[in-house]
Amino acid sequence: MGKQAAAIIFLFLSFYSMEIFVAVAATSPLNSSTDGHSLLAIKSHIITSDPNYNLASNWSVGTDFCTWIGVTCSRKHLRVTWLDLSNMGLQGTIAKEIGNLSFLRMLVLANNNLSGSIPSSVGDLRKLELLDLSSNRLSGGIPLSLGQLSNLKYLYLSFSSLDATVFEGHFAKLEKLSWLSVSSLKFKVKLDWVPPFQLEQLALMSCDIGGQFPQWVQTQKELMILTMENCSISDTLSNFLNNFKNLTALYLPNNQIQGPIPNNISQMLPFLESLYLGQNRINDSLPDSLCEMKSLEFMDLSRNQLSGNLPGCLGNLHNLISMKLSSNEISGVVPNSIGGASSLQWLLLNNNSLTGKLPFTMKNCTKLIVLDIGDNMISGNLPKWIGNYILDLRVLILRNNKFYGQIPLVVCQLLKLQILDLANNNLTGVIPNCVGNFSSMVVNPESHDDPYYYDLDGPLETFTAVLKGQEREYSYKISRYVVNLDVSNNNLVGKIPWEITRLSGLIGLNLSHNHLVGKIPQRIGDMKSMESFDLSNNNLSGTIPASLSDLSSISRLNLSYNNLSGKIPTGRQLQTLDNPSIYEGNPRLCGAPLPKKCEEASMVPSITDNHVAANEGDNIIDDKVLFSGVIICGFATGFWGVIGVLVFNKRWRYAYFEFAEEKISRLFGG
Repeated sequence: MGKQAAAIIFLFLSFYSMEIFVAVAATSPLNSSTDGHSLLAIKSHIITSDPNYNLASNWSVGTDFCTWIGVTCSRKHLRVTWLDLSNMGLQGTIAKEIGNLSFLRMLVLANNNLSGSIPSSVGDLRKLELLDLSSNRLSGGIPLSLGQLSNLKYLYLSFSSLDATVFEGHFAKLEKLSWLSVSSLKFKVKLDWVPPFQLEQLALMSCDIGGQFPQWVQTQKELMILTMENCSISDTLSNFLNNFKNLTALYLPNNQIQGPIPNNISQMLPFLESLYLGQNRINDSLPDSLCEMKSLEFMDLSRNQLSGNLPGCLGNLHNLISMKLSSNEISGVVPNSIGGASSLQWLLLNNNSLTGKLPFTMKNCTKLIVLDIGDNMISGNLPKWIGNYILDLRVLILRNNKFYGQIPLVVCQLLKLQILDLANNNLTGVIPNCVGNFSSMVVNPESHDDPYYYDLDGPLETFTAVLKGQEREYSYKISRYVVNLDVSNNNLVGKIPWEITRLSGLIGLNLSHNHLVGKIPQRIGDMKSMESFDLSNNNLSGTIPASLSDLSSISRLNLSYNNLSGKIPTGRQLQTLDNPSIYEGNPRLCGAPLPKKCEEASMVPSITDNHVAANEGDNIIDDKVLFSGVIICGFATGFWGVIGVLVFNKRWRYAYFEFAEEKISRLFGG
């Protein structure tokens, strides 16, 4: 959409240089203008749900139509040259009177809810250079008259409900066509058809193009951007890519493309910046020639059947921003050279068979914001360099590996972290108290105004994360709303740090299947955003805090198989969580939804529980304070145990002082 908008702006500036502008002072009477009557006819077929664009009041008889919303007129003829009603929430149909706007050069109705068919009168707009009807609910066929628009340069018919067959006649006179974007169409053209145009950009989404790379596409020698997504292509890359020397972006995801990546791909596509081949059947190992693609910025080869080792030359890709090799059969170690790819922001190697340790050279990838190496066999301690050098990380996923040792405190220096997933490893030790430092988990990230979220606006920049027990795919822009902490299925011990309750932006928290002890933090209810909360299969004790009922968004809760006791809290959202399995394995729990009823005595909270609830958040009852108290009491007991005897026993007192005097004399030579 960014390039599409740029094209529209470019055309507008071109028109301006030809003295075409919005005629704010035009004086042609409405009743003498064909364009004015046509616009009113168009308005009669549509309504808008957006109060900011009230065509009913703005497009009215008695006013100058050249000043109406979305209308641009020429200076010389005072005729409509540009009609842009995009993103106005329009509903209804496209009136046939649209064909009466004979001076129209741009028609943009994209991103609305228009239905019905495309009127054949669109073919009468012989001056039209841009037609954008994308992202609507248009249905039916495409009129053959469209092929008569000999001045058309940009045609966008994608993301609607069109289910049509197109023939050569639909493109008969489109000699000037430069950009073409369509979806859900069936191409029924001759095998040897040579189109009258030479495209710079072609986008075919979910189209039926015959199962192989079409011959007519291979005639487009000036292509710079080529997209064929979900088109059931089962061909190989080798012969096809030989036809394009000027490509800067190649998007072929979600097909059935087979065979290896050509060994000479760098010679075939020397200027390529974006390579998207995800969700295909590409096999064999990655060729070293990939490392020679010096312009490459985005590379997605995920969800294929790639095998072998990662090329040791990957560090030569100094301009690479995103590398996605997840869900393949790649083995071996992550090469030391990876640190040379210092521009990387996305690195996804998850769901492969990688072994060994993460190389220390990765500390040079300081721009990383998404790092996913989950579902491999990587081992070793959690690298401290992650917390010392990769300070822009927002997503860190290391789940399902063989990491061991303690969670290093330096991880808490990742203040921008929103997703931390260390589940299913062999980690030991305690959960660090400093987890409360994750400031991007404290404030709801919905309020963040961070340009990082808009740096990567590619259509396929996504990653997978486990939330609510399910693996889901998220785009990076959506991920700003996903805040998750998962350290489940490890060997962690100790108490749940109360500081974790500071993470009020957390949507998911999973500490299950560890060896945690102590009580559930009383201020757990402060985590208002929480939707999924799992503490199952630990050794937690005490009562369930009443504040749990303050979690108004909770939809998945699991406290099973602990040593919890007392009455289960009720009220608010907890009333909807009525599955007894949530609390099973805690024989001392009682109350709904368990069948075991509570006795009156067990409903009264103890003084100790009240004391902890009142003071836990302020850290008044603190392990350090308690330890200091024990030391003081021990000192006092020992001190008065000795001094008291000397005070009340004269014979012992004399003996002690004689002994001390003798020792002092010897010490100082007395």
